[in-house]
Amino acid sequence: MRLERLADAPASPAPDGVDGDGRHVVDLGDERRAAVASTPLARWIAAAATAHDPCLVLDRHGQVLSLSVSAASLLGCSDIGVIGRQLLDVVQVVDFDTGGAGPDYAARVAPLAVLSTGSGLMRSLLRVRRRDAAKATLDASSAPIHDASGRTVGSLTFLAPVYG
Repeated sequence: MRLERLADAPASPAPDGVDGDGRHVVDLGDERRAAVASTPLARWIAAAATAHDPCLVLDRHGQVLSLSVSAASLLGCSDIGVIGRQLLDVVQVVDFDTGGAGPDYAARVAPLAVLSTGSGLMRSLLRVRRRDAAKATLDASSAPIHDASGRTVGSLTFLAPVYG
């Protein structure tokens, strides 16, 4: 499957992998690519890395595999420095009531909790302290990523800021 330009989109020449509007295009059906690149987890990693929406992908152990630039901005971290590290090591979750770091429930926020249940969608609010010391409240909606045999191999999370 190749992501194609819409019929009414301009047909201007662009570098390989970038469409005429400057957006990256990912070809998910290249038969020359190694088998691992066609796994569901690899496809979600590529999608999250190029997404405009704030999203991230974790492996089954809670390591960050992919993070959109907008998610890094919301979380107050680098989109490069977090790859391969545990989510709770790079994102400081703070308690809603006390403002203290690392509340007991941090391991049960949606991006991590969905890994242990492996079925259905999960949603939770989380408050994070960014590197600039500002706090942000985020709505996290997570889904498990399954391999061909149905095993949970990771999670996909979309984030949205909560204002007010």
